[in-house]
Amino acid sequence: MFYDVGQGQGWQRNIVMNGSPHLPANIRQWYGDSRGHWEGNTLVIDVTNFSPKTDFQGSRENLHLVERWTRTGPTSLEYAVTIEDPTVWTRPWTVKQEFTKQSDKRTKRITNLAASKETILCVAAAGGERAWRPRLCGGRGPDPATKDNATDFCGRRRNPLQ
Repeated sequence: MFYDVGQGQGWQRNIVMNGSPHLPANIRQWYGDSRGHWEGNTLVIDVTNFSPKTDFQGSRENLHLVERWTRTGPTSLEYAVTIEDPTVWTRPWTVKQEFTKQSDKRTKRITNLAASKETILCVAAAGGERAWRPRLCGGRGPDPATKDNATDFCGRRRNPLQ
């Protein structure tokens, strides 16, 4: 699952769907260990093994989530999450949010950039990510799910400025 948090930024989450158990309790991850299964048309994701570095309203390694993603119509999706940590709250609590599909025009992915690799390198060298913002806002930027800001500099595995 890829989360786009705006301006081409985001993060990826892996959800294990093969029925295997959670990782051992001594293996902790920043976003927890997600194990999913289907209950009818609802994707249920059980998340445990959060890192002690995780902090959600005071809850850390004892945080336990049960997420439910349900298609409620042709263009709508309900997300409900039950949040539990007996060291922080007296009982589990649930939050729900309804999502509506954006228009196809707003979610269009650009697969053929009009710029050459050399132009992209010049833009990256001149202004970095800020130079992409006008293109992204105009729907002409790269697919953020395929862009790696940490190690990939415009399709090259080294910094072009070095």
